[in-house]
Amino acid sequence: MDDAIPQHLVSQIIEGRCVAFVGAGFAAPAVPAWKMLLRGLGQRAQLDDATAAWLTSLVDNGGSRDLEAAAQILHTAMGDGFDPALAEVLAEDGHPEAIAERRQLLAGIPFDAIMTTNFDPFLVGDVPGPDAYQRILRDPPHRWWEPRYWSDDAPGAPVVKLHGEVGPVGDSVVFTQRDYRERLYSSPAYMTFLRSLFATNTILFLGVSFTDAYLNELRSEVLAMIDQRDEDPPVAYAVLPDVAEHQARYLHSHEGLGAISFDTAGGTDWGGFDRVLRAIHDATNPRAQIGAALDGRTVLWVDSSPEDTAYGRRVLADAAADSGGRSRMVQVGSATEAAAWLRDHDADLVIADWAVGCDGLPVAETLLRTMRAADARAIVVVLAQEPVTPEDRHRALALGATEVAHGWGELFRELARVYAPL
Repeated sequence: MDDAIPQHLVSQIIEGRCVAFVGAGFAAPAVPAWKMLLRGLGQRAQLDDATAAWLTSLVDNGGSRDLEAAAQILHTAMGDGFDPALAEVLAEDGHPEAIAERRQLLAGIPFDAIMTTNFDPFLVGDVPGPDAYQRILRDPPHRWWEPRYWSDDAPGAPVVKLHGEVGPVGDSVVFTQRDYRERLYSSPAYMTFLRSLFATNTILFLGVSFTDAYLNELRSEVLAMIDQRDEDPPVAYAVLPDVAEHQARYLHSHEGLGAISFDTAGGTDWGGFDRVLRAIHDATNPRAQIGAALDGRTVLWVDSSPEDTAYGRRVLADAAADSGGRSRMVQVGSATEAAAWLRDHDADLVIADWAVGCDGLPVAETLLRTMRAADARAIVVVLAQEPVTPEDRHRALALGATEVAHGWGELFRELARVYAPL
């Protein structure tokens, strides 16, 4: 049985205080295994017989130190040709379709940022440097209701590829122990950046095995700095396989780490990782939240131009369908038609335009006044194509609207507030 998603983690994500740290396990179904990757590189390297035999013996032996040594031999022998060759192996032997759903779920979770040590091209992002650091640390935080998390081609949170990326992206891939040392100790800004993130955000580790010494040391620094105690909420969470209750208790008490465990049935079933990722997505993604909230509800759209609301109607209907339910979308062109429809039907939600109607008043204002006179009851959200003045907003709220939303993002934020308080 997969563990429930902690409410504290959900809250931290929605509040824009959570950063995802994505490791090799996330991309494991798509990336060639370590030995296969090294053999593919060896086939592209021009090695003398002695070096080729040395490489083969290291890879066949398969110990972690042997594989690290094989990586260093290849990196040294291939020089500038190493990164292009690595990109070729990933392109030929990789299977990005195997993690297509994972990538989509990751993009739909409103993290403030995503860090990854993976250098494959399956997550699009920036490499370490001043531009990336400024974007993550200094730009305004991303609000969870923004379209970047729920549109059809949602890019999700900004990604920093801590160990570089194969291909012409202006950064060398961190592949060997020497690369690790250079990244850690030749670039002080790199560790300062990570310390800042770890100290000021809740971290969610996805596909991370915690074998990197510098990562564990960094976590220890943060725990000591804030004096983490047993009763404090975790400073980080991790999706991990087969964590027993006593192990989870230790991780919380002494490592400040909340374990979200999934059962692998003795190492034979890793689908639990995807189920946990889906659960986190569904608990935080605005589209999923609104879709569940609108299941079985009728929404009345009041706008003289059906084309202006077509996108919103489709998003809300699709959101309900994606959540396993259905909603009814009704479109009318004026306040008069809306009032007549409401006399004979019930609406769970009315979304009314603020554009001026034929009577010289905003359509939503006329409708709200008519509904008040007729004692018609429904939740009304005003949708304005342009920003409204504070006076107009106050007038709409005084007449009974729950909010005046400018643009789709604010509309969906208000619907989530009304129907699915988070």
